[in-house]
Formats: sequence, C-alpha cells, structure tokens
Amino acid sequence: MSIKLSKMEIIALRQLCQNNMPAGKLAEKLTAKPSFISRVLKSLESKGLVLLEKQGTSRIASLSPASHAQAFRKLSDSRPNSKIENWICGYAMDILAIASEGAETSLLLEETGCSPTTLYKSLRRLISAGAISRKKGKIEVTNNIVKEFGSSYADNLQLLAQKNVRGFNTSIRIRKHVVLRTDAKEVPEHFTQTGLSALANAGLEAALTSYSDFYFNLDGQKRNVSIEEAFIHALLLTTLQQHQDMPVLGIFFAKNRKRLNLAALKSMAKKYLVETAFEEIRGKAEFYEKMKGFE
Repeated sequence: MSIKLSKMEIIALRQLCQNNMPAGKLAEKLTAKPSFISRVLKSLESKGLVLLEKQGTSRIASLSPASHAQAFRKLSDSRPNSKIENWICGYAMDILAIASEGAETSLLLEETGCSPTTLYKSLRRLISAGAISRKKGKIEVTNNIVKEFGSSYADNLQLLAQKNVRGFNTSIRIRKHVVLRTDAKEVPEHFTQTGLSALANAGLEAALTSYSDFYFNLDGQKRNVSIEEAFIHALLLTTLQQHQDMPVLGIFFAKNRKRLNLAALKSMAKKYLVETAFEEIRGKAEFYEKMKGFE
C-alpha cells in the first residue's frame, strides 16, 4: 500500500462523494476500461477510502464512513469547481504528511525520496492551490481543510498497516514514520525490528523484554534501521509511555556510548522530536562518568 494517490483515484473518489454506483457505471462515467477502474477501486479500498459491496453480479462502490474518507468529502465540497486531482496526486500526500507541522525542504527531499525537480513541482502546485505556504524557511500546511485530510489520511493508513498485529499494541507516528511496541508474535513482512530488541540482537548490552518494537513507514516499503535509529525509536516509545524505560535506556547508553555514533544520535533525536529526552540521558551518563573519576 502506497501513501500516494493517483489522479484517477482522486477523480473516482470525487464521483463517489456524490453517489454510490456500480463499478461498471463508474467506468462508463470516467470513460475508462472496467478492468482499470477495478484496480483503482481495489487500491482505494486497501487505503480505507472506499467500500465495495457485491450485489448480484455487480460491485457497488461507495465512499467509506472512515474519518479520512469523510475529510476528503469535506475537501472536495470546499473546492467544487477546482481540479484537486492536479495538486494532491503523486507526492502531494507525502508532503502533507511530512509538513503538517512544518518541514524544511531538505527533510521533504529526504523523506519523499523524489528528485528536487519533482518535489518543487509538487510544492508549486500545492502553494498555487493555497494548501501550503513557506513560513520562516519551512513548508507548512496552512489550509485547515487540507491539513485535516492529510493528517486523517496518514492516521488511518497507520491503523490499516497495523490492524493485523494481534496483541497489546502501542504506536506513535512521526510524519510518515511509525514505531510500534507489541507483544504479538507475528507482524507484516515490511515491519523492521527496532528498539531494545534490535539493539540486543546487534550484540549491544540491552535488557530484553516481553514486548518487541517495530518500525514501518507509510510508504509500505521495508527499510533497514541503524543502531542509532533503533535507540531513538526506543526513546520515542518510552516518552509515549510516561518515561518508564528511561532508566533502562540510560544504563544502555552509559555502557554502549563509545560504540554509538553521537552525531547520528543527535540527528535522529531531532528527526523524531526527542532532542530534550536524549540530552537528558546523555547528560546523566556524562555526570556519572565524571563521578566515577572521584571514586
């Protein structure tokens, strides 16, 4: 499942905002091949935006009651004469998820994974539509209706990605990055082990627990996680859970800090918005190290 929406997916959604209809009729209305529209609807269904119900020999497509689908309806209704498919297609949904609270263009380039030319084209279209603006050197989503849709869409993709993880789950999303703590025994293939369990498996001194931490991206593509990122993921989750693992992480950092890349840790802490928590751990480790010299 991809976070991106194609032009045809957006056009089909706009039609379904007005009326439910059989897939065949939707294909006629959009002058497209039924097989192509079938693929479009399956993609929208996988993203929780559309419901498909079989009635006799037909499949009836309707807009989902889910919050992101209804947020799309609100956006569509607010721009009845605008071709919104021209500016929220392609990398636009990535940009909306990343820049919800503001993001520098360097971060957008890194996290969208597209070329500078492609990114700037998408940014220009979104700026022209009044969806985003530049503020103090950052790109920020400034239209409230667009922001509501972008955030709701990302939240629902997160929930859909982890819906088959059977167990006690706690998760947090930072832009397109999601870190999940679970006691489930099975997770999707594109989830990557991270946090304390990944640190222990890498041969570093870390206390194993009954749960496991996993990372996944809303792009649905598996990616490797560095030791430094795994540590920051553990820190991110413990800030979510009232700092209950801070002593464990403090001991781990004190024991392993010479094997860790401090510059990478600082960069990751900034990326995941846990700079203060990281500096707290780092400061305590340095204090205890100095105190040992007086023993």
